[in-house]
Amino acid sequence: MADRADPTAASGVKALTAFVENGKALLDLAKKESREVSLQDFIRQKIRIEQKQSLLGLIAAGAALYSSLSVKRKKDAEDIWRKANHSAALQDAVQDFQQLEVQWDAFLQHLDDELQLSAKMLAGDHQSKWISPDTSLIDVRTGQRVTLGKYLGRGKKILLVLIRQFSCLLCRLHLKDLEKNQRTLDAHSTEVVVVSFGCQEGALHWRQDTGCQYDMLLDPDRKMYAAFGLEVSLKKVLNFSNMLLYAEYVADNMEFPRGLPSIQDDMFQLGGDFVLDEHGKVLFSHCCQSPIDRPSVKDILSAQ
Repeated sequence: MADRADPTAASGVKALTAFVENGKALLDLAKKESREVSLQDFIRQKIRIEQKQSLLGLIAAGAALYSSLSVKRKKDAEDIWRKANHSAALQDAVQDFQQLEVQWDAFLQHLDDELQLSAKMLAGDHQSKWISPDTSLIDVRTGQRVTLGKYLGRGKKILLVLIRQFSCLLCRLHLKDLEKNQRTLDAHSTEVVVVSFGCQEGALHWRQDTGCQYDMLLDPDRKMYAAFGLEVSLKKVLNFSNMLLYAEYVADNMEFPRGLPSIQDDMFQLGGDFVLDEHGKVLFSHCCQSPIDRPSVKDILSAQ
């Protein structure tokens, strides 16, 4: 009776119930589809932002949850639930929400384990302290082979920004932040160079789409990604907590970029930021633990 008399608790129960039902349906479908084809095909074909019934559909479900509660942040939703903790029905709904999180992350861990991604994680326990000037890369503008030495030995430090994939919104926001702080970077004699493991066609489209003016290099064999110990993981990209954080961007009316249909990409590669001195010595190292995990300009410069 008390629950029905409390409109905040009632709306919270309704919103959480709808979200959990949606999330369970997405998870059950993913489990079913992952058994019907190879895991590689499941990941490539069935986890796509264009498919509302894929695991990525939880982002839209999270945004709908926030909208139902008239909030835009996960922490604000949690505040509502805490304030109405006298409601037994709401407590049950929150418990179902938490149980879904456990099941969601367990499935992603299962995929990582089955694909042996932990074994393929690129040696994060022995990151290179120095990158050879002879490291071979591809200049996106020309398509020609260049060495890292082109950027070294000029009295400047080089900030290498290794992006995840061409359609990564968080990578784009990070680079926009660097552009806004260009004067500060210049004052610290730090030059930004973007690195991708993708193809030239995708990189040229990315440059046009973003308007990014930084030099961009391709590392198609991911040798530099390996040297820095950057990981590949479904769980670190699609875990429940991250999906609710991605939903905050949707709640702010931001759209996730769409990749070119003709380009195969790897959304589960993690990125990072690394500062090299003019000889290739690593002065600053940040291996992203999720797509959201990027260092601030202040952090980058203060650690040098």
